[in-house]
Amino acid sequence: MNPQKSRINDLVLFFLTFAYTIAVLAASTWEVCIFWVVLSFLQLQITGRVRWKYVFYFILFLVIPSLSLFITSYLHLKDEISSYQVMILGREMDSYRLSVSLYLTVRAGSLSLISFSFLTALHYDKLIYNLIQNLKFPVSWGYALLIAFNSTSNIRAEFRRIQQAAVMRYTKKPLFYFYIIPLLVSATRYSQQAAMSIQTRGLNEDKSFIIRERVKICDLAYLLINLIGIVVSLLVIT
Repeated sequence: MNPQKSRINDLVLFFLTFAYTIAVLAASTWEVCIFWVVLSFLQLQITGRVRWKYVFYFILFLVIPSLSLFITSYLHLKDEISSYQVMILGREMDSYRLSVSLYLTVRAGSLSLISFSFLTALHYDKLIYNLIQNLKFPVSWGYALLIAFNSTSNIRAEFRRIQQAAVMRYTKKPLFYFYIIPLLVSATRYSQQAAMSIQTRGLNEDKSFIIRERVKICDLAYLLINLIGIVVSLLVIT
């Protein structure tokens, strides 16, 4: 996705991640959790940041953990005196255990889905620059995070090189643990080179920036509208 197509500030999306996560945590039923998931995806769709391909794969990844959580919760919960039996797929199930297990499963899935969707929608370089310029985030910490975020492509390329060398030497791909030590050595070397680069350039708290990341009034208004809507919805629902 082209970053220029989305005009919303990344700092706003960063705060909205926490806002919708807290809303799910405060939800009292599984239907309310789904409501917050739908609303959060609507916000991402409005801003043009939702990445449906990654979301679809993540939902498939959540299927097995969600089933495991539901079964475990149902088996270990105790029956309530006021609960009753319901028939599902020809089997009698306790209504209280069923509702609580479903609530726990949907809430955990909603938290994971909202967090993942917002995190994949963020542009991390712009987010770090926003934190440094607008919230006085320490420059040393900010550039350390930038190095960590940008090191993934280097680690991926190093992994392919180690894999090719292993195939040439052993004529077949070794097990995964074979790559751990070479990758750790490569990551250490990369971090040392990045640290020396930062030190030689003399980065400090008074550093100037070519591109200024500004939080506009429309960004603040968008964030405020979302926060007011979340607070009002929580008060009405609860």
